[in-house]
Amino acid sequence: MGDAVMLRLDAAQVRAGALCLVRELRLQVRPGQRWALIGRNGAGKSTLLRLLAGLREPQGATVELAGETLARIGPARQARLRAYMPALPHDRFGICVLDALMLGQREPDEQRALQCLQAVDALALARRSLLLLSSGERQRVALAQVLAQDTALLLLDEPVSFQDPRHQASLARLLGEHVAPGTARALVFSAHDLNWVAALATHVLALLPDGAWKAGEASQVLCEDTLCRAYGCAWQRIERPGHADLWVAGE
Repeated sequence: MGDAVMLRLDAAQVRAGALCLVRELRLQVRPGQRWALIGRNGAGKSTLLRLLAGLREPQGATVELAGETLARIGPARQARLRAYMPALPHDRFGICVLDALMLGQREPDEQRALQCLQAVDALALARRSLLLLSSGERQRVALAQVLAQDTALLLLDEPVSFQDPRHQASLARLLGEHVAPGTARALVFSAHDLNWVAALATHVLALLPDGAWKAGEASQVLCEDTLCRAYGCAWQRIERPGHADLWVAGE
């Protein structure tokens, strides 16, 4: 399982209009890996996630999902292989939370949907309208939606940006257990909280200025030099015996 490639991206140019955000990106995501996308605002994280999800034209790049070229996979099969969570879901209809989860399942399964809501601490919201949720509640429901879709690959855009510290910690544990080494699942997510990234990611892709990038194991990419290039400010690692190291940004 460890030698398999679930997602492959080759020679990608990530663009926003005429602006090239990332040049010649090559990425391989394998089962059991949890990849974090990091970089400053506008670096291309959300655009890249949409490209990986098949929601943007690859513009000459090769994107393969489970060994198949993404462009040749129909929408129904894509939905069976990957689940995508946007940073800001836009709801136009006031359907209830439970119905929203079941609409994303291949076969509606109320019990499974309720289990996913419970896993993200949103079971109490099951009968509430999507339009009446707070930002943090809606974000946890969105995570429950992708879990209920039951795919091997999760693509999550800033999954905890609206979460309080307790929920940030619990969701890191949940995703770590859901996509654990040795499982057939993989995760690609973007985030700005580097301490949350360090707690969850096995691998990191840092998007750097001028279209450059650095990818590899989290312990190798999360270093002062790379973080300084990625964010344009100094970083300090504070070692805490018995606990995860703490990253602190400076001037």
